[in-house]
Amino acid sequence: MFRSTFLFSVAALAACLPVAAATVNVDLSGATTGTSIAAPGASFAQTFAGQTVSGTGITGSPSSPLALQPAGTLLVQVFDPGVSPASNSILSQPDNQGPLSILLDSDADSITFTSGSADGGDSISLRFFDANGALVNSLTPTLNPNYAIYSFSGLPVFRGLTIFDDNDLAGLRFQNISYNAVAGTATPEPAYLPVAGLLLIGLRFLRKKH
Repeated sequence: MFRSTFLFSVAALAACLPVAAATVNVDLSGATTGTSIAAPGASFAQTFAGQTVSGTGITGSPSSPLALQPAGTLLVQVFDPGVSPASNSILSQPDNQGPLSILLDSDADSITFTSGSADGGDSISLRFFDANGALVNSLTPTLNPNYAIYSFSGLPVFRGLTIFDDNDLAGLRFQNISYNAVAGTATPEPAYLPVAGLLLIGLRFLRKKH
């Protein structure tokens, strides 16, 4: 009876062990111009379902669950920003000023991307949403002149974000996007190796008992 209870307890522990957080680099190498883009690490459109484009802005709130809704064109171009590696970039139309909504493949608590401003000093708006479409944070960063890497960390857990209110006359492009995937709940398989050690310790204990 004790042995069965022990094994059951260890199996339950295996299902609850946290998965280590990891940096996810969004791969835009295969991206092509369209109303939506699906790439390893994240997907893109101008809006989430429930939102409506209004000029360079957004009205409405995402519905639940958080899901992208194609609207407008996302132009894909290769670009070398100098401050980070050359790669495909996304420019939301018209005039490279349309909103951009990003749905991540997993929950995150930080995001980094490269973007550029003709003159600097303008601001953009960022709204972060959880997997149910609830607003969890809002930021209004000021753009640096030329191209720069923007990193936002220590955020409440989010699954997607909308970037809007782009009033830069030349518009903005976004590339080299990465995020910190938040630890979730492991399935028994990823937890197998550390739990195997616990099982061995437990079995040795049981043998001593008999």
